[in-house]
Amino acid sequence: MAKRVTIYLDPDLHEALLKKAESTSCSLSQLVNMAIREFIVDDEDLAAASEVNSEPLFSYSETLQRLCSQNN
Repeated sequence: MAKRVTIYLDPDLHEALLKKAESTSCSLSQLVNMAIREFIVDDEDLAAASEVNSEPLFSYSETLQRLCSQNN
């Protein structure tokens, strides 16, 4: 599921991004996602994030119970 964020762009960069979106029939979000994937995030980072997202979640009380049971 996509996450919503707020970013601030320099006016000239925003204008260039709008023109690129129009000429490629892509949304601004699609272009920003492509740019981030290409220039900032490598496959290793994406794999690590995917691993973390697939780990089971435990509530605070479950975590306390597990910790207490390990100490006894």
